[in-house]
Formats: sequence, structure tokens, C-alpha cells
Amino acid sequence: MEQKFCFETDYDINALSAMARALRKTIRKKQSRRSHILGWTVTVLGLLVTVTMGVNIVTLTAIVILVLFLLFEDRANGYMAKKRALPGTEHCRSQFYQDKFLSITKVGKTDFRYDRIKYVAEDRGYFVFILSNSHAQAYDKKRLTGGSCEEFRSFIEDRTGLKVIPISGFSLF
Repeated sequence: MEQKFCFETDYDINALSAMARALRKTIRKKQSRRSHILGWTVTVLGLLVTVTMGVNIVTLTAIVILVLFLLFEDRANGYMAKKRALPGTEHCRSQFYQDKFLSITKVGKTDFRYDRIKYVAEDRGYFVFILSNSHAQAYDKKRLTGGSCEEFRSFIEDRTGLKVIPISGFSLF
């Protein structure tokens, strides 16, 4: 069985933030949209209360914290994921074959079939496989060997039968 592509990925805050963004914009899209609408509605109502009833430091602080979390949600989720990660999973080497892909960390080796992938997303720096509502894998584009990003995109679309979903870096919803 001949290896087609290989990625080396460090699961740092950037990779984990890309995974959080991909989860939010694919499998969690409806839930995320509702949460953002609620968050921005509470922010507007809090500002209206502050304007009409006078500045209250507690309300203003809560509004600032809420806005910061809404704007940097993916980064915050990436940070929390980093804190919960198992030791030995900070670095992953992933090898792609015609019928499966293999992930190798200090913890061990895991074989995956392509039919386990629910969504494939792509941002500026990473390809992200969504496996479930709370599980994803990131692949660092800068550390791809065996071909180009375009070739890998075509390969993974062929293997999974899924279109790669482009994910932008920022949006309010």
C-alpha cells in the first residue's frame, strides 16, 4: 500500500482554533447561529439599559466580556481544548493511503476509514476533518508532503465523496 500524502501537525492554539472554527461553521452551524444571535441581542439590550438608566460598571463589564467572547470564541475554545488535550498528542504525523489514513502521536497509532469523516473544511492554514459534533482533526498545509494542497483537496474529495468547505477566518455569526 503506497502512501499518497503526509502531514506533520502541531496541535497548538492556531490548529485548535481552526478546528473550533470548522466545527462551529459546519456541524454546529445552527446551534452557533442561535447562540450568536442571543449573545448580540443581550449585548444590544445591555447597551440600551446602560444608555437609558446610566452607566453601571457591572453591566458594562458583562457587556465587554460578552463581546470579547463573541469575537474571539474560536480562540477561547482552542485554548480550552489545549488545556484538556491528552499529553503526547501535541504533535501528529498523518499518512494518507488510498483506503485509509493513519494518525501517529506519542500516545499511539490510529487507523481511520474515510467514511468516518462527516465534513472536510479548509481555511488559510489547515485542512480540518470533522468526525463528530465534538471531534475534529487538523492538518497543517505548510507541512504537507507528497503533493500540493490542490492535489490533496482533489484526493480527499474523491476518497470521501464530500466537497471541501472553505472556512473564512472571521464572521459575527
